[in-house]
Amino acid sequence: MLVNDDAAEAVRHIQALSVTIGGRGTCTPEERRAAEYTCEQMRRLGAQDVHLETFRTHPHTYRPFALAFLAGLLGVLLAWMPDCRWCLAAGALFSLLGAWGMLAETDLAMNWMRLLLAKREGTNAVGIFPPRQERRKGVVLCAHLDTHRTPIFYSSRTWNLLFTLLVAAAFASMAVGAVVFGLGAVFGWMWTRWVGLGVALFEIFALAMCIQAEFTPYSPGANDNASGVGACLALLRRLREEPLQHTEVWFAFTDSEEVGTYGFKAFLDTHQVQLGRDTLYIILDMVSIGKLTYLTHDGLILKHPTHPLALAAARKAAAGVPSIPVREVVGLAYTDALSATKRGLAALTLASVPPPGGIDQSHWHRMSDTVEMVDAAALEDAMGFTWQVLRVWDMD
Repeated sequence: MLVNDDAAEAVRHIQALSVTIGGRGTCTPEERRAAEYTCEQMRRLGAQDVHLETFRTHPHTYRPFALAFLAGLLGVLLAWMPDCRWCLAAGALFSLLGAWGMLAETDLAMNWMRLLLAKREGTNAVGIFPPRQERRKGVVLCAHLDTHRTPIFYSSRTWNLLFTLLVAAAFASMAVGAVVFGLGAVFGWMWTRWVGLGVALFEIFALAMCIQAEFTPYSPGANDNASGVGACLALLRRLREEPLQHTEVWFAFTDSEEVGTYGFKAFLDTHQVQLGRDTLYIILDMVSIGKLTYLTHDGLILKHPTHPLALAAARKAAAGVPSIPVREVVGLAYTDALSATKRGLAALTLASVPPPGGIDQSHWHRMSDTVEMVDAAALEDAMGFTWQVLRVWDMD
């Protein structure tokens, strides 16, 4: 049963995105349709300067990691060339390239793998809602439009746990290869090549998982992340009825979050100077299943702390609406906020999280991520809390 009109509005948008349009892979025609849909809705709801913005991005989540694992395997192969310290040195170099590339990619940093990938055109949708009086501050409400593929390692809690361990083991295997082969090259320890046989097993398995992922369909993405888009559009309707006093609210519906937040990076590259340092970036990502949280740290391997101003606004909002249960958590993976956080900007991610071990309930990166699984009460909490954050930021 729907809880209130805002939740009903959000569910209507979730239905349009996840059912009428369907899976919205990065840089696909479906993602472009989703961007055009949000533009239509923003205009209908009274936003100003509504437009599409295009940028260049690579459209694949797993190909960079496949290149990293290939580099690691090439390092093992080189280490097994005929007795040659230079071959061990080359093996160490390629293992190091694989480890560094993987770490950099998980941290959304530039790396050699990105230089080898073909680029396509991505599409963001942007709109602005003015304050009632003079502008003194800004807020950007952001939600990503694109959806993830549905690889086997997201199909169950067991598979996801295995995948989490695999990420750590694959990275460690390449780092170990770099160190051990390097020592072998320096001291002439040809026996170190045997270590490569062990590390290669992890890299082969990881490479196979990457290849399998690239041949899976895109999730309908009701929770991840039509829910965030629907919530933002419902909040725009509320802003039309209750404008903030001195805070200009921007809406950024982004492409390419699933492959490295390229869409939000492009938005920041274009608008960061214009928005200034007095802007809070609020990212809504997966807000329709589970209990509401906000992130204290963001990132997949390296965990970056949320800006103190963003955390202060969230904590003050939480104190102001004790009826909405919300807690602080460390993020499991990166969100669009990470690109802003790494630039020293105040960015806050809101997400609804199922109980511990509840990946099956979240339907994360699965074909079962459909509108039927959406919990309107969770949407109401997310929108109610976001509205309180907006009011706190506007009044401070």
